[in-house]
Amino acid sequence: MANEVTKIGQTLRQARLNKNLSLDELQQITKIQRRYLEDIEAGDLESLPGTFYVRAFVRQYAQAVGEDGERLVAILDGKASFEPPLPKRPQPETVKGSRKALHVEESTTSPVIRLLPVIFFTLVAVTIIGVVVWMTIQDRNEDSLIKDPGSSVTVEQPKATSSSSSEAPKASSSTEASTTESSAEKQMVITTTSNTDSEANMTITDATNPLQLDFESTAGRCWVGVIVNGGYVYQYTLEVGDKQSTTLPENTQNATIVLGASANVAIKAGGQDLVFTEEGMAALRKNINLTIGYQQAAQ
Repeated sequence: MANEVTKIGQTLRQARLNKNLSLDELQQITKIQRRYLEDIEAGDLESLPGTFYVRAFVRQYAQAVGEDGERLVAILDGKASFEPPLPKRPQPETVKGSRKALHVEESTTSPVIRLLPVIFFTLVAVTIIGVVVWMTIQDRNEDSLIKDPGSSVTVEQPKATSSSSSEAPKASSSTEASTTESSAEKQMVITTTSNTDSEANMTITDATNPLQLDFESTAGRCWVGVIVNGGYVYQYTLEVGDKQSTTLPENTQNATIVLGASANVAIKAGGQDLVFTEEGMAALRKNINLTIGYQQAAQ
């Protein structure tokens, strides 16, 4: 068990290093004290407050670095292992009865039963031939009903009156006006309903589906994560000057952007700036909650 705990700590530490996260940054993301994070990486789970916190901390750590927290907890409980399961040996087939008994059984089978597959395929072939013949007869009957186009009748169209000709331009102009109105694209609007040091709530209307998010590090290093339906769909650590983009899944109506150092990054949604920092706000971990409405498709 101690070996499994050590492997769990090593796995989480390597995943953190792969994401270029320091323990201080991980502490800001998970809200777990640094000394507990160090104990987990060292495999010293006895120093954590209790069994419940051990499982909760391992899940939070794993989620922050992109590992499967449920699997690691199962390994911790002894319900799973890092080693792959051994392949199962195939079971030998058993033959019922002797060769003589099988031969006797085949010889006593009714001839009618043995001929059933032949009878079935014969009936299918006869049915197909019948359908082809019937369709051929129908085509010939339809050809005989076509009239001779030798004689034609010319029908003189009535001349358009002056009143109808004067009304035509009006109808055309009204049609053009409605087409122009329907083809005009609506502009996306971003509204901020609340904004504090740790959380901002924004509403986006008439967005293009799917919505694209653009991130740019402006002042320093910053970790960025995007949560949809309770799980991360994007995670990245921006260095100074880095620019990254991600696209939300189609028809996403609610999303949360998690920032490790909010004052060090600029964000655009659908090409428009998200204003979530104000003068005097601290560069702390911050959540930006987005409520998204999309443009209706043209009918």
